[in-house]
Amino acid sequence: MDEVIESLWASEMLTKAQPVKLEIHEQNLADTLLDLCYNTMERTNVPIGLTLAAAFDLLVSAEYYRNLTNRGWCYCPEHQYLLFPYTNTCPACVLSGKFYYHRSNKPESAKIGKATSRLLCVFLDRIFAKTSKNFKIFKGNEPIDILIHDEVENILLLAEVKAAPLITLPLMVYKEEKLTDLIDDEIVELPHSAVDNSSLSTSDLCLLLPIYQDGTWHNKLIQFQTKEENLSGTNWAYAQLENIFRANTELFDLYLDSWMRAFEAYQAAYHAKDRTSNIFWLTNGCGHPKPRPFDWPPRSGTGFESISDGKTSVGMDRTDDIKKGIYQVLKLGTASKPLNKQYHIKTALLSNIHAARHYEEYLTSLQDVVWTLDETGLAKKAGELDNEAPIYNLFDGIISFTRNHPRDEWIRENFKF
Repeated sequence: MDEVIESLWASEMLTKAQPVKLEIHEQNLADTLLDLCYNTMERTNVPIGLTLAAAFDLLVSAEYYRNLTNRGWCYCPEHQYLLFPYTNTCPACVLSGKFYYHRSNKPESAKIGKATSRLLCVFLDRIFAKTSKNFKIFKGNEPIDILIHDEVENILLLAEVKAAPLITLPLMVYKEEKLTDLIDDEIVELPHSAVDNSSLSTSDLCLLLPIYQDGTWHNKLIQFQTKEENLSGTNWAYAQLENIFRANTELFDLYLDSWMRAFEAYQAAYHAKDRTSNIFWLTNGCGHPKPRPFDWPPRSGTGFESISDGKTSVGMDRTDDIKKGIYQVLKLGTASKPLNKQYHIKTALLSNIHAARHYEEYLTSLQDVVWTLDETGLAKKAGELDNEAPIYNLFDGIISFTRNHPRDEWIRENFKF
């Protein structure tokens, strides 16, 4: 009786799961970005996986932008910008190596995980549609994050998702006049300051896109137009990003070049201890400023505030997430594979970006592990097991846009990034 009940675990999980239903604004932006990705692949030598990872960051950015408020802005006197940053520093000045602390507007970690997990499902759904794969994606219940069902091959992929963006472009508004204050009966210009954008609904919003030219970083302003004149409701950022990037290969190329330089800087800062590329300080998980300014604020307790700490590391690169992800994938496999009779079960760790800093330390030694059950508790060699004992992969796949490690033909064939 126990065996019969256990054999139905996977089908019960699928029955309880909810199909991922795409909102039209999510689908439209994802489709626009994917068209640009595949167009770029045909025109250039850039691997499709890198373009997909970069485009996914824009999809996540739209979710962040929709929560834009009139509070949390940074006034930058050097550029006369009001900025809405997503790391704890003035994003306009950090490109020239100057650190001015300003509290980030990044969502809380729990909200990031929920948003990126859903949007990764949205993005995969549109990739499958574009590549003519009729798979169904479901949001699972604990311990499963998502399920992907291939009804033709009767395959059910159970996946643990750990996803987070590399970079989120800040929003900005140009101020025609410098901001001032009255101090001791004297009008003085404000230094870098936290301010409210009281005219947000009519502000001419721009994206601040870092571009690398002639050996230095520059700020390129991409007109976002105003919220009030063009859009309404909470989905305005999706529609606006779609409008900006639709068929605009030149703009996407500029963005992609900056994103790839940021990704290279993110990896180099860890592996080569090289933090000389200023765009590194706009990436998530970049740590503390070096050199630290004398007026950089201390953290409550000990130490100093970071620009972006390890809790917001990129993709699956947070060490706590890697360790939890390893256990969850093992749990999914042991709960479903040995007694399952209904589906061909696959288990995977899934993200937008691989553990670019910590893969060798945490995953290399485990990526090719296989397991089986030994009820005797005595087997020391494979030959001491029952000849019919099945062998299972710990990971049928460690899947991301930037690096894949498939140990299964179905995953190798259907997740070609």
